[in-house]
Amino acid sequence: MSRVLFVDPFGGAAGDMLLAAMIDAGADVAAVGDVLAGLRLPGWRLAASRERHQGFAGVRVTVEVDQETNPARRLRDVEALLALATLPDRVRERSRAAFRRLFAAEADAHGVAVDEAHLHELAAVDAVVDIVGVCTAVELLGVDRVICGPIPVGRGTVQTAHGLLPVPGPAVAHLLRGVPLAAHAADGEMTTPTGATLLVTLVDEFSSLPAGTLGKVGVGLGTRKFAGLPNLLRVLVVETDDAPRLAGRPMVVVEAILDDVSGEFLGTMLEQLRAAGALDAWCLPGTGRKGRPVVELRALAEADRADGVAAALFAEGATLGVRLVRCTRPELERAVLRVATRFGEIQVKLGIFRGQVVSAKPEHDECVAAARTNGASVAAVVQAAVAAAPRIGSPHLPSAEA
Repeated sequence: MSRVLFVDPFGGAAGDMLLAAMIDAGADVAAVGDVLAGLRLPGWRLAASRERHQGFAGVRVTVEVDQETNPARRLRDVEALLALATLPDRVRERSRAAFRRLFAAEADAHGVAVDEAHLHELAAVDAVVDIVGVCTAVELLGVDRVICGPIPVGRGTVQTAHGLLPVPGPAVAHLLRGVPLAAHAADGEMTTPTGATLLVTLVDEFSSLPAGTLGKVGVGLGTRKFAGLPNLLRVLVVETDDAPRLAGRPMVVVEAILDDVSGEFLGTMLEQLRAAGALDAWCLPGTGRKGRPVVELRALAEADRADGVAAALFAEGATLGVRLVRCTRPELERAVLRVATRFGEIQVKLGIFRGQVVSAKPEHDECVAAARTNGASVAAVVQAAVAAAPRIGSPHLPSAEA
């Protein structure tokens, strides 16, 4: 069995909300405090209380800070603090990685070097306690993986030390590049820079709730008030089986139903979709309204190319709308080599799974050219290339490839 921590940032994400939810799910607050004491950071107090917020019960965490004893801090100051602190190694390393992300985001937001970016007095202490506290709580929960659902960022504006900024703020937008965002939004900032930093540092996979047995549930309450939406974050501890999981790249399938189109148009459309960035494109026959024959066109693209693929469909007037379906594509490791045959050298693409060759596919165009040159059949050239390639089931030896 594996122990998974699923983060559900339904009503926002902030450092104090993450810490509160994990305490509610079983991370002992006294144990968290003991680790935080190892920072030897003066002028703050951590308090956790069970409260209600918009009809929900949960834990609220507050960090009371003495402003007089806490200066603004730069990355070098925080890294020195972590280096001198008495912390578990994994907590120290995760906290250091989180702060490097946070300062990089702040530097990008303000157009300065990372060494020049700083956290203001109160925010600096809050961020240190929240980040080190959450990294500690994850260890106390004893989870093997962290998964998170789509993240809501909010809308409108937020008041900061630098004035009024749009939501998501520049630092949050920098941190969440490539991360799935939730469609629902409330007026105001739903995800803070510290919350975003912790999620992108700790989360192994942004996905849906995994299959398994649900254990503890923790609710962390925030301090914001959104119209019709509680400012809370949940964590769910799920026991999953140990069946091996195949990792994959996030992809988007662009789908559209086409009717009254010719085969020539479909062929051209498929070529245009591939030119627009689709990794693959294909058609499926179907039946539409009133028994009309239709064609379902699908194109697979990386997330940042999906809009371009959809635009190629719209530009041709092929459809009035498309569907964007997010998916994950596990892939075989691939290798390309050239093999010598009696028809000449042919390129072969290998598929490798867990260190073994599982497929060997000669390049078709090269096989056709070699067949014409040698007065042979394409099948004979393909057979010769496969025979010269590493055999199926053999170990993959990269050093042997040309």
